[in-house]
Amino acid sequence: MNRIAARHTGPGRLLCLLYCLLVMPCALAGIDVLDRIDITRETDRSTIHIHLNIPVRYKSHAPGQSGDLLRINVEPVPSPGLAEDILFGRESIQWSADKQVPLFEVVYESEGFSATTITLRFQDEVEFEVQQTSDFRSIDVAIKHSANRNADAEHAVQESRPAASGTESYTYAINLLSSLAPVSTNSLPDLEALRAYRVYTTDFQKDGQTWHRLRLGFFRSEGEAAAARKELKAYFPDAWITAVTADERLHSDAALPGSSLPGAATIPGDISEAAGISPGPEPVQTPGPGRVSPGQLDALMEAARQKMTAQDYAGAIRLYTKILQYPETGVSRDALEYLGLSRERNGQVAHAKQAYEDYLKRYPEGAGAERVSQRLAALITASKKPRGKLRTVKARRDQDSSWDIYGGFSQFYRRDVNTSNIDEDNELTTVSQSSVSSDMDITGRMRNENYDLRTRFTGGYLHDFLDDGSGSETTVSSIYFDARDKKHDVSMRLGRQSRSTGGVLGRFDGLLLGIPLGSIASLSPVGGFPVDSSTDGFDADRYFYGLTLEFDGFADGWDANAFVIEQRVDSITDRRAVGSELRYFDPTRSFFNLVDYDIYYNKLNIWQFLGNWTAPDRTTVNLVLDYRNSPILATSNALIGQTASSIDDLLDSFSKSEIEDFARDRTATNKLATLGASRPINEKLQLSGDVTVTNLSDTDASAGVEAVDGTGNEYFYNFQLTGSNLIKTGDIAILGVRYSNASTTKTTSLSLNTRYPFSRELRVNPRLRVDFRKNNTDDTNQLIYRPSMRLTYRVKRRFQLEVEAGGEWSDREIVDGSEKDRSYFAIAGYRLDF
Repeated sequence: MNRIAARHTGPGRLLCLLYCLLVMPCALAGIDVLDRIDITRETDRSTIHIHLNIPVRYKSHAPGQSGDLLRINVEPVPSPGLAEDILFGRESIQWSADKQVPLFEVVYESEGFSATTITLRFQDEVEFEVQQTSDFRSIDVAIKHSANRNADAEHAVQESRPAASGTESYTYAINLLSSLAPVSTNSLPDLEALRAYRVYTTDFQKDGQTWHRLRLGFFRSEGEAAAARKELKAYFPDAWITAVTADERLHSDAALPGSSLPGAATIPGDISEAAGISPGPEPVQTPGPGRVSPGQLDALMEAARQKMTAQDYAGAIRLYTKILQYPETGVSRDALEYLGLSRERNGQVAHAKQAYEDYLKRYPEGAGAERVSQRLAALITASKKPRGKLRTVKARRDQDSSWDIYGGFSQFYRRDVNTSNIDEDNELTTVSQSSVSSDMDITGRMRNENYDLRTRFTGGYLHDFLDDGSGSETTVSSIYFDARDKKHDVSMRLGRQSRSTGGVLGRFDGLLLGIPLGSIASLSPVGGFPVDSSTDGFDADRYFYGLTLEFDGFADGWDANAFVIEQRVDSITDRRAVGSELRYFDPTRSFFNLVDYDIYYNKLNIWQFLGNWTAPDRTTVNLVLDYRNSPILATSNALIGQTASSIDDLLDSFSKSEIEDFARDRTATNKLATLGASRPINEKLQLSGDVTVTNLSDTDASAGVEAVDGTGNEYFYNFQLTGSNLIKTGDIAILGVRYSNASTTKTTSLSLNTRYPFSRELRVNPRLRVDFRKNNTDDTNQLIYRPSMRLTYRVKRRFQLEVEAGGEWSDREIVDGSEKDRSYFAIAGYRLDF
């Protein structure tokens, strides 16, 4: 979102603006999937938090680690209130780029099952890491700051002595870790890089102490070493690349890639010193409770980082202190730096100074030492200033608090033409759509030391030019005011909003509160009026109220909640449910479990399990198991298939118990299981796939509504080969193969989706999909071609033109020959960020 155009001194003018927008024909149709973007800035990186209004399952991303465009493949997870229209369409959020986070656009785009992406575009090439969060309702993208992108270079040294015969081309090694305690190779992780190269140790004297280093060699080039370091990063995050001397290589028995020499060699300390190799910032061995696996330490570091993000500094202090109690590892240096930072932000100035001073004694060199020195100097300087001066500065900062307003506006014209040919003499051409959609997304935000206030409006107007079309319509997807008291951690959101947790079924008009209960628990009362469609106005006939008890970080990596909710319709119970969510997260694995049980109908509404596992080689495996009522069991389901428009109308003809029986009859059960995996082949290619089985049950006939047959088991197989940066930085090509064996059709699909940047301004996106469909109902075959081309031209950083054209050619066998259908579409318009 661009935070540029206007600044106001209070919310009054902003709320007036939003009110005007509500009664004007503007903005966006459909459900908002993208809720908001937040940025968390740390010393060496910033994390982009993409918050969603629906749960999604992370599948893969491309390119793997760097680029100016990042494409994240996700799958919307079945959830209460998940409307069908979120599976199709495109929406975006803009952001104001800066040097540390050169992000300017986030786009959510979906073409249906297994074809959903979140795309981030950057002004410059960046290094990134992608991670699913524990609640499956946001995606985190960590961006390495530009000042630190080449930080590893400070560790590299030039070789000062000539290479020995036979090892001239192997001049680089990776320094995995350093310690005052002797380094053991007995508990190393089982990684391909450690098996393919030589593991050895070196030692040297510094300040009267003996240092020990664990190293991996040898590599022909720095690039080859960098590729191996990426695989090792999860286990040795502080590993750095160094040039090595001929003596170091020879004293490690000249073990080159493919060598069968066993064990680890140890190099005498004087060789490293004599070669002029800088020891680098060396950590100190700290006594602790004993061994801990790299994965456990990574989980603790991630949990501590989340505490910092949530401004739970006391919790972060506890976790960083726990990490530092273990023997020296690759994360100890960062843990000590962040311990000082968390104490500083927690107001413990004396403790922060002590941590910073301890850091500089242990790690006197490197970029981290420079940062810590600056913080320590700032604390010392601040402590010498008069307190009155500090109060004056704070008061002035509060007075300068102002509103930032940012967002985007777009207008697009679309025209669809359909032609059907049953035979040469019978052709029918119709214009099925001719419309202009005007879209707006506007956000206002004000932040100071005590409060974080935000208000957002997304709404829309679609003007239909056809006399016999579906008609023009105005939509309001969201309009709310969100406030958080930072000091007391109390929050509220009032207005039209979306929620898919705590038993809430999607979009509603109402109020959501957040009330802390100690350091790990919070209470979230919620109440409001359900909104079935963004075209609906306020409806007081149905309302709900509920309560969620949230436990955040009750154990390392674990979160949970429990909820109760009651929904009423026309003065009778519509739904009454209890349930809970249990979540676990660490950098390599996570899972999410949801149970929703209706205690009024005594029936399980939802059971859902989602799990992700990531291997050191970046192979990702995910599993989804889902059982649910479809639709969610509620008394208002009795209206399905009826001419009556309300439960009150039904009560004129039927008893309350009969209506509840009708609701049961209209409610089917749906079962789903998906197993997916993705694996990078190399830095440019990635293979992914998943297998899904679904089953929708029958519904019973009653009250004049006929029964509906179930589907039985339906099977879907999806495989994709994704290539990035194949010809030019920023290009992407996706080759997909899909087979579905459903109750009505069997379909084999081939697809190619490409995106090529001719320049920073112009991008083209040609796509082609071919379907071969066998229709089970009449045993006919059908061949369908769907080509399209999209061009995007960014005139200025905040103004973009888009044109897209395509069609669908369908040939279907029938008894008397073949049926040919042709359809064409064209879309043209612009997007303006402000």
